[in-house]
Amino acid sequence: MSIKSRLILSFFGMIVIPVILITIFNFMFDKYFWEDDKSIVNAANPYHFTRKVFTKYSEISRKVNLNIINNSDKIKDTSFLESLDNELDGIYSGIILRRDDQILYSSEILKNDLFLNELPKFNSDYNIDNYIFLKNGYVIFSQNDFYFNDGSKGSVFYAFNINLLQKDIKKARTLLSAIIIISILVTSNVLTFTIYRDIIKKLDKLKYASKEIKSGNLNYKIEEHSKDEFGDLSINFEKMRIKLKESLDIQFKYEENRRNLISNISHDLKTPIMSIKGYIEGIKDGVADSPEKMDKYINTIYKKATDMEVLIDELFLFSKLDLKKVSFNFQTINIVDYLKYCVEDLSFDLEKKNAKISFNNEKENIFVTADLQKLKRVIVNIVENSMKYMDKQNPIIDINLIDNKECVIIEIKDNGMGIPEESIPFIFDRFYRADKSRNTSISGSGLGLSICKQIIESHGGCIWAESETNVGTSILFTLKKYKRNDEYEKNSNN
Repeated sequence: MSIKSRLILSFFGMIVIPVILITIFNFMFDKYFWEDDKSIVNAANPYHFTRKVFTKYSEISRKVNLNIINNSDKIKDTSFLESLDNELDGIYSGIILRRDDQILYSSEILKNDLFLNELPKFNSDYNIDNYIFLKNGYVIFSQNDFYFNDGSKGSVFYAFNINLLQKDIKKARTLLSAIIIISILVTSNVLTFTIYRDIIKKLDKLKYASKEIKSGNLNYKIEEHSKDEFGDLSINFEKMRIKLKESLDIQFKYEENRRNLISNISHDLKTPIMSIKGYIEGIKDGVADSPEKMDKYINTIYKKATDMEVLIDELFLFSKLDLKKVSFNFQTINIVDYLKYCVEDLSFDLEKKNAKISFNNEKENIFVTADLQKLKRVIVNIVENSMKYMDKQNPIIDINLIDNKECVIIEIKDNGMGIPEESIPFIFDRFYRADKSRNTSISGSGLGLSICKQIIESHGGCIWAESETNVGTSILFTLKKYKRNDEYEKNSNN
């Protein structure tokens, strides 16, 4: 359950439920004690307070009437009146016995001079109509008039002290309100403490985790299974930790690659520079003492300078690709026509090396989205890389086009020496060579396939290699096929 839901339920438990209980209590209390005259007389509930009062009054009235009939003077017996008074104990009622205008007996709860002086007269209308008579907070439920043996007038009153009842009701309500308030405070404190303890416990976990990460311990895993905001926060915190760890791992890798880059650049630049320097010193020392030697030295210097220029250009391109600072001009092209053009363009240079290049495809039109210049760079780099490691007298390069549902696969296959199986996963890394020694006669920056990978991934495709030693190598990459809705989305974004 979420913290928000728990807080809402806590609020409901602390406020709404006590209010409902108080309202129900007041309603039931009033329903129990106070109703109109008709409902009191006809009350069917045996537990109704007024019903109990009337029932008790009826029982006592029968006893008094029997005594009056048998011997009216017996009603004056104090012990008899006290026994009746005891029966009325607990319902805030009592008995009053009057002889003429003199009060012979009055229950303790009815001793009020003002009330006693205003009792109804003998044979009053109240006695005839049997109405409830209210006097100064007292209720007279019944009046029995009779004559004593000596002929004097007698009256027995059954009265109810409403003031005492209201006083006890106020005490009961005050006590109940105090109990409810205490219940609210206890409930709120318990719920608050429970939620607080749960929140603090989870905050302590996150606090500890943040300290661990701050100290550099990115292997500290946060495990949180609660289905609330803290659970979501812990999941996001864990994702952040993983991302940060991956970011630092990448940073360390980049730092290592940077060191390797500097080392490799230094080596690859040092070789042609030393060669250029040697040939220049030969010219200065007069070693090139003939026009033929001079031309040879100058051509060598030019070739080494050109190799350095190519190396620097590839380093510059790779750096821009790596930093995502190369802009791409994507357009819709017929990849079949484009590959035919590339084959024709490359075949002239390859024929000089006794190599053959061919394009195999059965379909006429397949449209893809690509950057023409960058795609040409990929094809040229792969073909040049194949020729660098070619060990056959008659090199053969085949370009195959495979049409899939969502993309096309372009395969550039050669019949060269192949790549060892353990080296295949690394050939697209910068400066990687299957030949671990950089003291090789094979020229190049070592960035060709890395540049291909950067370009193809920027096209939304992937590139991989398949090779068999002494049989040949295939470099394969994918390009997305053109769709009309892609063009529509592209135009909409523009």
